[in-house]
Amino acid sequence: MNGGQAGAWVDKFTAVIFDVAGTLAFEHSHCLQQKTIDPDAAKVLRALHDGGKRIVLCSNTLPCETRWPALEQAGVCDTVTAALLSHAVGVRKPDPLMYKLALSAAGCLPHEALFVGDNPREDVAGPVWCGMAACLVWDPHAGGTPPSIPAGARVIAHVRDLLTLS
Repeated sequence: MNGGQAGAWVDKFTAVIFDVAGTLAFEHSHCLQQKTIDPDAAKVLRALHDGGKRIVLCSNTLPCETRWPALEQAGVCDTVTAALLSHAVGVRKPDPLMYKLALSAAGCLPHEALFVGDNPREDVAGPVWCGMAACLVWDPHAGGTPPSIPAGARVIAHVRDLLTLS
């Protein structure tokens, strides 16, 4: 990590909006009945929050997925300003309304927000179309080539890489 500080590129944003599954959470917990937050991702949430960033979750979910038990188990509930879960708000990414709601929850303008997720359409193209910066989490070890993303968007292998982007 970067001593708890975000990378220079991330520093220019007021808020960081995260997708959850495939971005912050990977392995399913039978106890929680949902995916758990990756420990390295939890450290990133803590570092961004402690550095003054507003953290918003924006996730397409099933009715049984609340995200809060996983955040609580990881000890990072206090880092999250708001969680927009599609089943609760009645709209799913890539509907522009979902991104507008995320920006409202973050209390910032589109150019002040960074959207981070693992889906090129929902987490990169959609936010960029709405005026946000975006970063695709794509594991190069998964095989294949990185998907096409809009100009200016970044690609990282894991959310921990946000802390070193310049």
